[in-house]
Amino acid sequence: MKKFFRYKAGICFMLFPVLMIYPLLDSGPLTGTRTDPKPAVELSDHARLEVLCRLAKQHSSAKSYPLAKQYITEAFDLAAKKNLRIPYNLYWADAEVMFSMKDYSHAWKQMEMACKLLKETSQYQQTAEASTFFARIMLYTGDFANAIELFRGTILLAQEKKLNNIIPECYRGLADTYNVLNKRDEEKNAIQMLVKTSREENDQENLARGYYRLGEYTHAVDSNFANSNSYYMEALKIRANKGDTSLFPAILNRISWNYYLLKQLDTALKYYNRTLDISMKQNQYPFIANAYGNIGTIYRDKQEYEKALYNYGKSATYAMLSKDWFNLSWINKDMSDLYIMTGDYKKAYECYVAYKAYDDSLNQKKYSVSLTDARMRYETDAKAKDLELVTLKLDKQRYFIFALAGILLLILVTGLLLFRQSKMSARRRISEMNRKISEITQANLRQQMNPHFIFNTLNSIQYYMYQHDKITTNNYLTKFSSLMRKTLENSQFTVIPIKDELDALQLYLELESLRFKEKFEYHISMDEEIDPLIFKIPAMLLQPYVENSICHGLINKEGKGMLNINIESIDTCLLFTIEDNGIGREAALKIKQGKEKNHPPLGTKITESRIELANALHGTQMKVQYTDLKDEQGRAAGTRVEIQTPIIT
Repeated sequence: MKKFFRYKAGICFMLFPVLMIYPLLDSGPLTGTRTDPKPAVELSDHARLEVLCRLAKQHSSAKSYPLAKQYITEAFDLAAKKNLRIPYNLYWADAEVMFSMKDYSHAWKQMEMACKLLKETSQYQQTAEASTFFARIMLYTGDFANAIELFRGTILLAQEKKLNNIIPECYRGLADTYNVLNKRDEEKNAIQMLVKTSREENDQENLARGYYRLGEYTHAVDSNFANSNSYYMEALKIRANKGDTSLFPAILNRISWNYYLLKQLDTALKYYNRTLDISMKQNQYPFIANAYGNIGTIYRDKQEYEKALYNYGKSATYAMLSKDWFNLSWINKDMSDLYIMTGDYKKAYECYVAYKAYDDSLNQKKYSVSLTDARMRYETDAKAKDLELVTLKLDKQRYFIFALAGILLLILVTGLLLFRQSKMSARRRISEMNRKISEITQANLRQQMNPHFIFNTLNSIQYYMYQHDKITTNNYLTKFSSLMRKTLENSQFTVIPIKDELDALQLYLELESLRFKEKFEYHISMDEEIDPLIFKIPAMLLQPYVENSICHGLINKEGKGMLNINIESIDTCLLFTIEDNGIGREAALKIKQGKEKNHPPLGTKITESRIELANALHGTQMKVQYTDLKDEQGRAAGTRVEIQTPIIT
């Protein structure tokens, strides 16, 4: 069964402008300054903050997120400067902007503050709307239980206070949540309540959504294609009455495919042609490609092979225009089947190879982009290093020739001066080139470390996927995406602020804690005199040693382990101490030797190489010291790793 494209309809809610305040804004700042000679109207700090909050909420609701963010930043700065209480709608606007940027953690915190402030008021409509949005944030962060509880609580509030435009949205959120949890009966009930309450409130938008979701459910779960089409037809009729044709291609595509599955090929052909007409007018290339491809399949089934090949070709053309690997994948598979039916096995093989190529690219595209980029940068740096070495040799030869010509043409004193000058210049160039080579080598080592770290993390995600633990997988993927973004940002620099290193390390520890089901606890402490934004260290310095403590010391320990990470300032140096109460290095080595496959500790080896390069590059004395901890009976009680680095600002 072929998949379909799902396009969500965007809803743009425009608030009424702040008519009484706009005249005060004009082209000047929010103090009421005007460009004409009339006296300015001075706004109080509270009034100015209120204007900024309203503008921020208005633009965030209208999805003008960059402009909304400007007003949000100015409002928070004003509140901090003037010590003003921040209104709930400013937190709400900031949450909407962060949600649009997929920063769900920040959106959660801001929306939590907005809901807390709203509880102190009697603004029930705003409270219900805020709670509905907060529950959707919970859904996106994987907190499904609290999302369901908040959706249901908001429904009760809306029923009690007779609020409008709340209950259908909550049932839509419940349907989305149960869909993620694969609770089909609860999902169907929520969709049916979405339709019922939308009809009662005359909410045509959500009514169309509800019928569409019923069509989806009946198609995918019940495989009742006739009933599915009846629901799709209702959704189509509502959108036609509203004059909204933006989702016509998606709905018609679904209807057409259901008729195909019902073996009503002529009716399916009729609806696919309608899909083509509307998609062409809207330049919806993916739907055009999908419609042409399915028309080709219909003609293939009707044994009209020339028409089938013609439509397959048109489908491939439009799929290439939109770089639509999904349609190109199944189109080539169907063409391969057609050529087998006609006995043209050579073309059948060629199409099957193309199908596999597009299918594989769909599966690998997500995880290969960053690794490909790292490999390209590594190769580019290597070529640049070779070119600079060749240039250095040529420069040395050139200076030697110049010096020799000077000795021959000039008097002895002048020749000696020129020779001395050329030698000093050559030494400076060699020193500079060695510094650049060290930087390039260090960058290459960082690129080796990142894939090593990504490999270990993806193994953990794969484990939870195999265990069908959707909630943990969702949490893991959310944290992993944040860690990937932080890791890729840090990998661009030789040294980074301690704060950036600790942020990435905190995410890594949370991932490992999830991975090993809270097998250990951890604690990070830092001296107060250390400024984490000013003091810097080499990127990814601590993570390999923390990984060793967890994977070799704590995981093999009976019971729950403890990992302490301490950062302190000693004279002109920073001391990083990583201490665990695991089984110790000696016992860990025996366990490792007993396993069938031993993998070298790439992370710590690469880090030690980076430390040697950093010492050579900066003239510093960074060093690493291991200490095997013992208890009173002399038994292994853990390992302490001390990393001493100079203070870099």
